Amino acid sequence: MGRRTLLRGLTLAVAAVLPLYGPTAVHAAQSAATTTATAVAVCGHTSEQPTLQRGSTGDPTVEAQCELDLATKPSRYTPIAADGSFGPATETRVKEFQACAGLSVDGVLGPQTWAALNTWAAQPRTCATQGTSATAQATVCGHTDTRPTLREGANGVEVKELQCRLNLAMEPFHYPPLTIDGDFGGGTEGRVVELQHCAGLSADGVVGPNTWAKLVDWSSRHAYCTPPRPAGYPVDGLDTAKYQHPGGAPIDWKAVRASGVEFATVKATRGLNVTDEYLATDLPAARAAGLAVAPYHFYTGSAPDTGGAQADRFIAAVRATGYTGQRAGDLPPVFDLERMDDGTGRCPTYGTVADAKAWLDKVEAAFGRTPIIYTQKSFLDDCLGSTTAFARYPMQLADYRQSITQPPLPNGSTTWGLWQYTDAALFPGIKAPATADVFNGTQADLDRLANRTTGLTTGLTTGLTTAASVAPAATTCYGGAVTVRYGDVVDFGPYWTTSRCNDINMRVTGGTADYVNACVKFAKTGTCNRWTKVGRSWTTIATDVLDGTKFTVPNGVPLEGDDAVMQIAF
Repeated sequence: MGRRTLLRGLTLAVAAVLPLYGPTAVHAAQSAATTTATAVAVCGHTSEQPTLQRGSTGDPTVEAQCELDLATKPSRYTPIAADGSFGPATETRVKEFQACAGLSVDGVLGPQTWAALNTWAAQPRTCATQGTSATAQATVCGHTDTRPTLREGANGVEVKELQCRLNLAMEPFHYPPLTIDGDFGGGTEGRVVELQHCAGLSADGVVGPNTWAKLVDWSSRHAYCTPPRPAGYPVDGLDTAKYQHPGGAPIDWKAVRASGVEFATVKATRGLNVTDEYLATDLPAARAAGLAVAPYHFYTGSAPDTGGAQADRFIAAVRATGYTGQRAGDLPPVFDLERMDDGTGRCPTYGTVADAKAWLDKVEAAFGRTPIIYTQKSFLDDCLGSTTAFARYPMQLADYRQSITQPPLPNGSTTWGLWQYTDAALFPGIKAPATADVFNGTQADLDRLANRTTGLTTGLTTGLTTAASVAPAATTCYGGAVTVRYGDVVDFGPYWTTSRCNDINMRVTGGTADYVNACVKFAKTGTCNRWTKVGRSWTTIATDVLDGTKFTVPNGVPLEGDDAVMQIAF
């Protein structure tokens, strides 16, 4: 869709070659420093790179100052003036950069520092020690102070100033730095449009007074545009895999949670033979930090009829982490159904609806949760004949376009659950960009989906722990299970179904109770629709129930025994 690839597998493959951070970044800098520096004019002033120290002047000093600003941008260091005078401020910034890059800290810009600086300025990284960007600096690129109206076709020193400031004003991990060549071509125009979108300006690609004002403000403070999140969806999440661990760097899940992230999907397995090496640590750590978590599986159709076998590997891998689908904080498992992740964008060679259903059915039986499907309408249209076979499943949809207010729905689906809106979000605690999501609902809705409904003594559970304990449901639409104790008031719902079922069925599946007296309560009216005595076999408790119905076990439910596990199919 558009000019960006929107599918998770390819996105992660791209993320694997993004700039490095942490210990690996230091090692890369040290390796670069031991080789002959490739002289590059990252800021467009000069490719001459002589040894510089306090008192140096001229174009090489301007180039160094500009590159220092670019290299330390993600670490929020206040910009220094690119004025061609190597004074105390420049010497201090050289020392800060040298410490960041793991070099000898002497404040002298020699061959080793130049080599690292060239690399970091072209591909900015984060330093272990963060600065503060509290003070604006008027001269950060050093080309010119004139700011005429510019558009495609312009050239000259003013365009160099524009390109340099765009590099400073755009988040580097989503917007690769422009080549500062003084030629206002299509790439520069596209970057101007992206800045204008971020700044809420008219996105015409023309750099007039308003665009210059925003550009100068952001570039002078190391404030920069990041991919905007969709409006109207307050609950944030992200997706992770090994690519969010550059050089083996761990994820600080407490920092992720402190930033406001509420949920995470963590890669578990791929195909028949890959288990993500960080599954065992990331899934439990994210849940322990307070996030709602879901493991996901990347489906590969590289051989016929492997869906069931892929499900077996997934089930074993996530159970080994303690995931049951029933604990407080457990979201349903996620099935990643998309194009091949080999960079070709092709449909899975042997991918079929039946094979995907084999995975979905086996995982649903194992965890008692209806899996979420990660996909796109365009994929289902192009690769699976616009099938409606997945209409009953909750959807996690990928679409990175900034021009839409929600992702397009696959045929047959009536709503979506998660929207992956970018592949280049930056989160505290993660040393590489990650894909980001919003949840289509309130925090209370997410808590219900993650088994965190308030009022339960033992917490909400959604399903049984083994496939053997799941009897055939009375309908094809499966809801889940909830542990009920005497005196509880428990809302389990509303369910965000994507297909209408003719009736709602309930049964007692566990505990010591032989039956419960239960009712169906519609959220809109707040009254019980029907009281029903429910035993160990499926009983219809309501018919023709709409999406969003809320089922309630009211206070004082008479139980014959101490507790009961209730299962609902809808």
